[in-house]
Amino acid sequence: MDKTLKIILATLSTIGTLAIIVILWELAVKPLLISNNDPIPDPSPTITSSPTSSPSPTDPSLTEITLNERFSNGDHRLFTNSNNSNVEQGIAAFKAGNYDEAYQQFSEAIKIVPNDPEIQIYLNNSQARKAGNPFTLAAVAPVDEKPTNAEEMLRGVAQAQTQFNQQGINGRLLEIVIVNDSNDPTYAQQVAKKIVDNNNILGVIGHNSSSATAEGLKEYETAGIAMISPTSTSTSLSGNVFFRTVPSDAKAGQFLARYAIQNNISNVAVFYTSTSNYSQSLKDAFVNGFQLLGSTTVIDMSLPSFNPKNTVENLQNQVDAFVIFPDTDNKIINLALQVADANANVGNPKKLLGGDALYNPATLKLSQGGVKDLVLAVPWFAKNTYPYTNLAAKRWGGRVSWRTATSYDATKAFTKVLSENATRNRVLTNLQQTELSPDETSGEPIQFLKSGDRNTDPLLVRVIPKSSNFAEYDFEIIND
Repeated sequence: MDKTLKIILATLSTIGTLAIIVILWELAVKPLLISNNDPIPDPSPTITSSPTSSPSPTDPSLTEITLNERFSNGDHRLFTNSNNSNVEQGIAAFKAGNYDEAYQQFSEAIKIVPNDPEIQIYLNNSQARKAGNPFTLAAVAPVDEKPTNAEEMLRGVAQAQTQFNQQGINGRLLEIVIVNDSNDPTYAQQVAKKIVDNNNILGVIGHNSSSATAEGLKEYETAGIAMISPTSTSTSLSGNVFFRTVPSDAKAGQFLARYAIQNNISNVAVFYTSTSNYSQSLKDAFVNGFQLLGSTTVIDMSLPSFNPKNTVENLQNQVDAFVIFPDTDNKIINLALQVADANANVGNPKKLLGGDALYNPATLKLSQGGVKDLVLAVPWFAKNTYPYTNLAAKRWGGRVSWRTATSYDATKAFTKVLSENATRNRVLTNLQQTELSPDETSGEPIQFLKSGDRNTDPLLVRVIPKSSNFAEYDFEIIND
């Protein structure tokens, strides 16, 4: 009995000791070990599908943006990823109606970041407010979802606005209201309604994506306010108030189909995404132009079962070329680049053709070399013969993108038709009849057809590597 009692007491003693140790660990030792608040690292690497930088702080999935916060003419910043004390002081002065002070602060701010189009527009707006009774246009861009695209568009708008404000019309200058629609059809419709309700706004430059443009267009059509999209190419877009300064998908598809036929391509696989108006209309235009003389196999990259490598390998002996029409969604862009890379890794790589969503050296850098010699149908090329090419490069510190050029053209078209007694109806009527010469644009004349399409043709360019390891790419124009 004494022996049994001793065993029980020893066991209880051991349990008590263990309990004390556990309590000390939880209350004293463990808090010290994790007090630096460092996150526990994920043991597996993260694979990202985004070809762009980390999300903007204004991503609506992270921060809810109110409708009023999607509009600014200088009373707050829409691009929130940089700090500039002069900008903040300029905004405060603009909100207070002190446009002299706002102009001075924005002037200092632009010296620090001369390639920031938002600051340049706010500077121009301060000047316009100082002059009094400005003309007003809205420029709609995907500020949070596609900040690079938005900045490229706004550079074109800002430069055309700057040129107009150097003289104006009878002392009246141009004010631009920047609007963020997130490239989202729902937001696009919401901001369009608010634009329509502001009777001071005479016209709209934008939207960016074809799906966003389609929703905005419904509101502008009802209100009779002209819109010029510099980037929306879908053939489904049309209306009495719709114009664009970029060739439609119909022409781009036809040009690529003609190029394929002229280069003895008779069988192609066309990769597109059924969730995009742009991708689908470009696919349709190409197939319609090609199918009379060749055969096509169509593959939807948005299907969950789509596998780029397996698909390319299965089609290698059936086609002469692969045609890739991604939209601007990061995931689809990556799948399209995987198609190109898979093609390069087979024994007999096929020719590659594509749309302007891939007309970006930064995007192509994500390829493993497969995009070499890819032929693209594009809306604009920085020809040295265009005076605008050097003018824009000097202003923004380097060669500008096609979005900048076509946005410049859209704004120039609007400023061409402004008059002292400008109204929405007069602006719309004048746009239907206006013509701009090449020296007034980014290089090619502007004349709008009855459809609202610009009377111009796309260009064909070829992707060329700038380095032996395919770390950088550039484009050369195809003249044949």
